[in-house]
Amino acid sequence: MTLQKSIFDMDGTILDSTAMWRNAAAHVVTALGHSPKESIGRDTLALGMLEFAPFLKKDYDLPQPVEEIHAILEQRVQQYYTKEAELKPGALAFLRMLKDRGVTLVLATATERRLLLPALALTGADVLFDEIYTCGEVGHSKHTPEIYRAALSSTPKDAAWIFEDACYAIHTAVNDGFQVCAVADPATVHQWDEITATAACTLEDYRRWQQLPFLR
Repeated sequence: MTLQKSIFDMDGTILDSTAMWRNAAAHVVTALGHSPKESIGRDTLALGMLEFAPFLKKDYDLPQPVEEIHAILEQRVQQYYTKEAELKPGALAFLRMLKDRGVTLVLATATERRLLLPALALTGADVLFDEIYTCGEVGHSKHTPEIYRAALSSTPKDAAWIFEDACYAIHTAVNDGFQVCAVADPATVHQWDEITATAACTLEDYRRWQQLPFLR
């Protein structure tokens, strides 16, 4: 069936934000006078914003209240989304190509709307997305398929593709019968074999999108 809808994750999929998230926890811990563990980036990469502070407080036995820890993280994250955000190489051209083909573009992300909107505007992608869904607004994380179902709406599953980088989210979507294109990201290098075995296809560089079988 002809592609009608493309559903995109944001961080690590179209937004080149992995380095920021890897360093965010270390930034917080250092600001509070502690030395971050070498594994801190890996330990926190799958955490949502609201999970960061409780995890760091417990893992580093921090005396500061969760609210203070979260405030430091919030400041760093806002700086990135409002002033530093960049799309992955070739992502903007890829989105425009899909739009020109009449494909409906939908964002389905765990990132809060108040953060994602400035980032999309900064990168020029804000005018390309027809709909936006966030885990917070849907009320479910990507460990369950509700956000993908909401983003799909009345479009047949075989006329839609999901673009995701996170291994657990790819499993969620595939297990619910979605067609998934896995997007390579430095954060998931150690899971790439599992990802390629799970997703229907993979994309390591948006500038080589012609390799995708459903776009030829």
